[in-house]
Order: sequence, then C-alpha cells, then structure tokens
Amino acid sequence: MSVVDLRAETRAYGRARLREVALDAARDVVLDRGWGAVRMGAIATSIGISRQSLHAEFGTKDDLGNELVMRETAEFFEGMVNRLDNHPGDLAGAVSAAAEYMVSVARDNPLLETILTRTPANGADVSLLSLLTVRGEPLIGTGINALGDWVRGQWPEADPADVSLMVESVVRLCLSHILTPTKTPSEVAADLALVACRCLRLPD
Repeated sequence: MSVVDLRAETRAYGRARLREVALDAARDVVLDRGWGAVRMGAIATSIGISRQSLHAEFGTKDDLGNELVMRETAEFFEGMVNRLDNHPGDLAGAVSAAAEYMVSVARDNPLLETILTRTPANGADVSLLSLLTVRGEPLIGTGINALGDWVRGQWPEADPADVSLMVESVVRLCLSHILTPTKTPSEVAADLALVACRCLRLPD
C-alpha cells in the first residue's frame, strides 16, 4: 500500500468514526430530551468539532435525523437476519429466534419502537417522525424482503404464494406485537413460529 493509499484509508476511517460518534451523541439527546432538543452546535461541541464541520459531514439537522433512523433500522434488521441464519433448515427455530429478538429489542429501545410503530414509546419524542424518509410501509417491506429471501433460499421448492402469505403475516404480526404488547416476547415467538410452519406445511 502506497503512502497516498494509506492516507486515504486513514481519512476514510476517521470520517466513518466521526459519523458514528456524532450519531451516538444525537441518539443520547433524543432519548434523554427528545428530537426537539437536538442542536447541531451542541452535538458538534460534545464531540470536539466545529458546527461547520458537522454540517459539512451531515448537511442539515434533518439529514442527521434521517441518518440516525437509517442506522437504527439497519442494525435491527441485520440482527433479525443473523438469527435466521443461525437456524438453517429449521423454520420454527429461525422464526422463533428472529421474532423474539425483534420484539425484545424494540420494546427495550424507545427510539427504535417509535421508528417502527410511528408512536412515541416511554417518553420518546414523536417529533422525530415528522422528517423521516423511512416510513412504516418501507420498513415493513424491508422485513418482508429479508425474511422472504431467507425462506426462499432455504426452501426453494416451497409454493411462492404460501411463502408470500407466511412472510407478510409473520412480519406484520411481529410489528403489531411491538405496537400493542399483550404477550411476552417468548410467547410471540412461539405463536409466529407456529404460523410460519402451518403456512408452509412444515413440522411445528
């Protein structure tokens, strides 16, 4: 690696690290006092850079908010897929693990719960939702696509209509349980695993 390449790599790492630190700082403010309390100048000061530098990196405060939402949801669905991947060939185990993770994490994370359900949770500030480019339907679509891709990869011979019905039912029911918690995460997981297996006529 040349000196020029090394410097470029170092700059790229520094920029990525700066973005993560800034998003962490904004997240802390949102959870503590709400999105309305987020100030670009205060975020910049807290992480040791100028306000101009923060604006240069993210753009507006709204852009920063969208980046925060994208990060939260990306980590959420990545966690879901990881749990599916831990149960190859086991639909009941995979759906159960993924559903329990999704419900548990969302209920413990008021920011994520607000993003997923578009309702304030545990004092979270719903004003953040007024600027989001990520809305409820695309989020549902992300979950449906991720689960559907995994199922079709595991059971390519399954009836496409059955797969579509199962995947959409499981994702929508999971989000419903996040919005209206009437059961424990483990109970939700067991129910959704049963729904998945019955839809695809696999052992439950």
